[in-house]
Amino acid sequence: MVRGLTIRTKLVAGLAMVVCISAILTTSTLIGLYSYRESIRNFGAKTEELRLGSGLWDRIMQLDHPGGASHDQARGKPGSNFEERIKNVEKALADYRSRLQRTLDRGRDPDEGKLENELLAKIEIELNHLRKLPPHPYWNDTEESQSDKTQTDYLAHRRSFHANVAALRDHVGDLPVPTYHDMRALAKEARATYSLNLWIAWFTGGFVVILLLVLARLTYNWIFHPIKQLHRSVQRVGEVDLAHRIELNTGDEMQELAEAFNKMTARLEQVYQGLERQVEERSRQLVRSEQLASVGFLAAGVAHEINNPLASISFGAEALERRLKESLPGATAGSDQLMRCLAMIQSEAFRCKGITERLLDFSRLRDQERQPCSLSNLVADVIDMVQHMGRYREKQIVLSSTCDVAAPVNPQEIKQVVLNLVVNALDNMEPAGTLQIDATEDCGHAVLVFADDGCGMTSDVLQNIFEPFFTRSRTGKGTGLGLSISHRIITDHHGTIEAVSDGPGKGSRFTVRLPLVCPRVKEDNRREQLAA
Repeated sequence: MVRGLTIRTKLVAGLAMVVCISAILTTSTLIGLYSYRESIRNFGAKTEELRLGSGLWDRIMQLDHPGGASHDQARGKPGSNFEERIKNVEKALADYRSRLQRTLDRGRDPDEGKLENELLAKIEIELNHLRKLPPHPYWNDTEESQSDKTQTDYLAHRRSFHANVAALRDHVGDLPVPTYHDMRALAKEARATYSLNLWIAWFTGGFVVILLLVLARLTYNWIFHPIKQLHRSVQRVGEVDLAHRIELNTGDEMQELAEAFNKMTARLEQVYQGLERQVEERSRQLVRSEQLASVGFLAAGVAHEINNPLASISFGAEALERRLKESLPGATAGSDQLMRCLAMIQSEAFRCKGITERLLDFSRLRDQERQPCSLSNLVADVIDMVQHMGRYREKQIVLSSTCDVAAPVNPQEIKQVVLNLVVNALDNMEPAGTLQIDATEDCGHAVLVFADDGCGMTSDVLQNIFEPFFTRSRTGKGTGLGLSISHRIITDHHGTIEAVSDGPGKGSRFTVRLPLVCPRVKEDNRREQLAA
């Protein structure tokens, strides 16, 4: 056998596929999550820029707001509030610039802050102009000036202050425009990233599904299918189907196990066939033994029957010899007597010959093919042999047959069955008892019924009547094999044998059913009909 991948290697390959599937799914998920996080951070950075730009706008709006002037005058520092407002604007501008720089450093600005930097430069220029102005609350409507200032300078500075503040408002008001464009660009980029991630998710999902299907198929072919075949094969072998063989081509330990199982099944089949042959041979031996026992059983009666003809032959021979001596001259009376003696000698000799021939014919142990035979004649032959036995002469055997019942049987085996049933019935009958034997046909079967008026049987005896070595013979000489062998012979003829008794002292009835047509002939006829 060419060894392929082992189960361990296949399991490692399956585990590798599972790890690959997990890695693909994890990678796809992480790509989507990182893209989502990056988009959120980009929008967060721009949102923070908008918030800082709004703060810068508020500080610039406070430059020319009149609130706080009276407070400064109460403190006696008319210009301190101006410097504080400029510092607030500078601080808000620095925060915005720092936030923008962080955005640029992390690459979260689509145009790299070009528009924002241009606006910031303009804001810085206007803010520098404000820094050069003398500190004074230019937002108040009262046109007052210090003693060291002329009215003309104050008005000029005030106009310059308002002009610079207006310019700052314009420039700061333009800051949301590039942020808006950047956010639109980021949104477009996010949509493109979303589409790409969606395609990646669909691709990886489809690829993972294919891998899962491949893994499921390999798992079925490598593990589940071989195990299923092994399970079914073991069940079939458990049902005594020893001819079944497992066919596996996995090239791993499963195939080795299947081959070992096939070898074991082959050995079991050989052992089973050997046991069947032994059982059959032992059964044949038991049949022969029972036949020999039956012949031995009949030998005493046959010998007794032979004694009488032999005695007659001897008496006739002596008489013939004496008459021949006395009437040698040729008397007519002597000649007649001589003829009678000779006739008696011939009659008795033929009688002995008939008895011995029937006995030898019954005891032959050769195998015979099944052939149509008259069951009535077979039963009559057995009755003729049994009735000559002295101990059965007081018991009556009645054979009734409405027609000549013929069936394809082995005549010697059926004689054996009839003899066993007749002898068992006669042994369990009282003197002057009657054994009634009926031969009929019923529903395609030949039926032989042996009904006696003997001692009958209990239910326990009926349950074990056909078991080997089970006997309840009143003579105490039974071996317990006769009915067991009879049951086997009838079963081999595809027939049935049943025993019935109404109880002790109420007699027994044995019914033998044999098919009138051999089952093989029926099967051949059925096949011919189907073929036609």
